[in-house]
Amino acid sequence: MSATIPQKPASRQTRINLDELLMHILLIGIGLLVAAPIFLAIFTSFKLPNDVTNFPPTLLPDVWTFENYVTAWTSKPFYRFFLNSIIQTGIIVLCQVLFSILAAYAFAVLDFPGRDILFYLILASLMVPFQLTFIPNFLMISQWGQINENFGSNTYFALTVPFLASAFGVFLLRQFFLTIPKDLHDSAKIDGASNWRFLWQILVPLSKGSISAFSIFAFLSAWSQYLWPLVITNDESMRTIQIGIRFFLFDQERGADWGAIMAAAVIALLPTLIIFLIAQRQLVKGIAMTGLKG
Repeated sequence: MSATIPQKPASRQTRINLDELLMHILLIGIGLLVAAPIFLAIFTSFKLPNDVTNFPPTLLPDVWTFENYVTAWTSKPFYRFFLNSIIQTGIIVLCQVLFSILAAYAFAVLDFPGRDILFYLILASLMVPFQLTFIPNFLMISQWGQINENFGSNTYFALTVPFLASAFGVFLLRQFFLTIPKDLHDSAKIDGASNWRFLWQILVPLSKGSISAFSIFAFLSAWSQYLWPLVITNDESMRTIQIGIRFFLFDQERGADWGAIMAAAVIALLPTLIIFLIAQRQLVKGIAMTGLKG
């Protein structure tokens, strides 16, 4: 005798397929809506100046040209803006990851008086918007600059110091560290491993997914900063790429050069787009592995 597999009713199967089809159509529509400005910027960046202002407007350029990219890269010190953003973002990401690992380990593994209260205070800081601390940070940097110009405005120190630690990173990594069995730490201690060795040789390798996910979040946040670099720097050589795009809006000789603006925006978008495309699976995996153990 051969076993027969019960079949789902045809009407129910049709209903499921219809629901999936509608869901896919909805998701595709939302995806196109979100991606539309990106495609518009990309296509506009390849248009000639006259094609940008044509009416009625067209999506695809009549003549494809790289002139706008050459203009964006050479007419302003755009390479300097790009380099400043890379340096600023690199410092912020490295420091946030390092400090978050150390703090998360302390809150998840070590036992000391006031640990939970201190952790809740760190969580509470997530509810404080950066705009609320904007003026105190600015005054602090200005006063440090009067003592030593290397710590004042128009320095990488000023661009990065308010963002060297992340309460979100501490929370995210602590939640994953709590999922590691405590017996693993006890066994390491019995074998003579110090806290420092246990952290870097055992815990960090096990946490690569969550650390990678947080690194991506930190990169996206640091790379997209605009307001703080705009206020804390007035030297063109210390501007970041997001502020550099603004210079094309106020070109006194030619007015707003929309082709060059879109080309500059695409250049600024490339690092985040590349990182997301490469690491999107790692990002989802890291968040899924983090858990919510308290």
